[in-house]
Amino acid sequence: MRARLLDTAEEFLDATLDQRAADPVRTNVLGSVALGVVEGAAYDAESWFVLEDADGVAVGCALWTAPYKLLCSPMGDEAAHTLGRAALTRAGDLGVAIPGVVAPLGVAEVVAAAIGGVWTTSMRERLLVLHDYLRPSPVPGAGRRAQDGDLDLLVAWHRAFVGEAGLNDHGVEEAIRRNLPRLWLWEVDGVPVSYAGHAPVVATPSGHVGRVGPVYTPPEHRNRGYGTAITAHVVEALLPTTSTVMLYTDDANPTSNHVYENLGFVHEDDMVELSPTDV
Repeated sequence: MRARLLDTAEEFLDATLDQRAADPVRTNVLGSVALGVVEGAAYDAESWFVLEDADGVAVGCALWTAPYKLLCSPMGDEAAHTLGRAALTRAGDLGVAIPGVVAPLGVAEVVAAAIGGVWTTSMRERLLVLHDYLRPSPVPGAGRRAQDGDLDLLVAWHRAFVGEAGLNDHGVEEAIRRNLPRLWLWEVDGVPVSYAGHAPVVATPSGHVGRVGPVYTPPEHRNRGYGTAITAHVVEALLPTTSTVMLYTDDANPTSNHVYENLGFVHEDDMVELSPTDV
C-alpha cells in the first residue's frame, strides 16, 4: 500500500475518476473541491493523495486544502493508516499541523491514530440523498439567481452562517464571488430573506451529482418557511441536469434535518469531523 502525492487538482480528478465513478455520492465533496481549485479557488497549500494497493489500483483518495481539514474518501484500514502517515509527513514538509480529519467514522479514526495525538469529535454530519422530490407548500416570495449587487449582503450572511456553524471562515468573500452563479436568494416584496446554493456539479461516468449548500436564513426571518423554499428552488434548478442531488447536514440540528426530509431527502451515510486537542 502506498500514498501517492499528486501535483495538481486536474491530476487528482483524472487519477480518481474510476473510484469516484464507483462511489459518486460519498466522494462528491472531493470532486467538487478539486473542481473549485480548477475554477480558481486558492488555499494556503494543496495536497492531493491517492491510495494505491500493491497492483497500483486506487483504493482511496484524500485532499488537504489548508487551512481546512484533511478530507478522505471511504477506504480500508490499511489505506487509512498509510494516508495518516503520509499526511503527517506532508504536514512536516509544509511546517504546519493538520487541523482535523473529515471522513466516514471508521476511516477518520484510523487516519487520526496514524497521525498521532489526542483527537475529539467536533461534528457529526448526515449525508442525505434526494429520492422522490416533494415540493413544499408555497410561502410568500420568490427565488431568483444572485447578482453582482448582492455580493456584500451574501458575504455578510455567509460570515454569519460559518460563525453559527463553527466552520472555517477562510476566504469568505472570494468564495462567494466565485460561486455567485450557483447562489440564489428568496425575496419577499423585493427584500432578500434567505439564500442557498450548490457546489460545482461533479460529473463522472456513473452520473452527475449536485450538492446543495450552503443554506442560510438570518434569525429575523426564520420559522416562516423561507429556508425550505430556497432549498427547494435550488433543488429544482439542479434536477434537470443531475442524476443525483445530495447534501450534508449537522446531525445535531433536528430542525434542518426535518426540513430536508420533508423535501424527500433520505439519510444514507454519516461523516465525522475529528479535531486534535493540541491545535
